[in-house]
Parts: sequence; C-alpha cells; structure tokens
Amino acid sequence: MVVTDTFSKFARRMSSTQGWPYVIIAETGNPIRQLEPEALRVRAEAMIGTVIEGLTLPPAEIESRLQKVARGEIHPEGVVRSAVPV
Repeated sequence: MVVTDTFSKFARRMSSTQGWPYVIIAETGNPIRQLEPEALRVRAEAMIGTVIEGLTLPPAEIESRLQKVARGEIHPEGVVRSAVPV
C-alpha cells in the first residue's frame, strides 16, 4: 500500500479491519498534490524498495517484521477504544 505519512496509521487500521494487519505500507511525506513530476519521481524512487519487498517477501517474513509495528498502530498503548466497532 502506498500512502502519505498523514494516513499511514489510518491505512494500517483499515487494512486490519479487512484481515490484512501486516500489509507493507510505503509512505511519503504529505502533501503530494501539487508536486512537479520530478519531485514525485524522487519520492517514488525512495519508496520503490518497500514496494518491492511487499510484493516479493514471503508472508511469514512480512508478519514477523511487522508484528510490533502493527500492534502499536492498530491498538496504541494507553488508548481506550469504544466497545462498539466503528
């Protein structure tokens, strides 16, 4: 998944609701809306390694790498959530 940094935690939470808590997320700084093509290319090149890992790593490897990250982003410590799913 490719997102801007503003939406990375939201992306992790949403992917977990769909059964994919360990999806690899390539993120770039926000905003990207008005960037010139050259600036977008630099950002894309910075993320390409992460995208390739997400497409080629075995699922077990991805899960082992992202367990702590996912746990912290999906259920942050000290944050009380409603008992009713949103």
